[in-house]
Amino acid sequence: MKSQAPVPARTRNAAALLPAIGVFLWMPPVITLFSGGIEVAGVPLIVAYLFGTWLLLIVCAALLTRRLGQRPQPPMPPDAPVGAPPPYSGPPPHVPPS
Repeated sequence: MKSQAPVPARTRNAAALLPAIGVFLWMPPVITLFSGGIEVAGVPLIVAYLFGTWLLLIVCAALLTRRLGQRPQPPMPPDAPVGAPPPYSGPPPHVPPS
């Protein structure tokens, strides 16, 4: 059975750091920087900041999740028909003793 490719340490570190970045961006001292009377397209700047950082964190989490979940596919045999599913490379099925 083939072993799965390890996830790069840089990706794991980014995934671990993302919640800390989110907490930092939503700390009251940082949020109060955007609490002035300025509006962006009729929306107060603080609201745009909160929802913008929220959206950014969601997108970053989705990209990291996709990258963390990637596993290499087993190669197709040269004689496989076009459109055939890749060969099963998981653990062997459990066969109860007779």
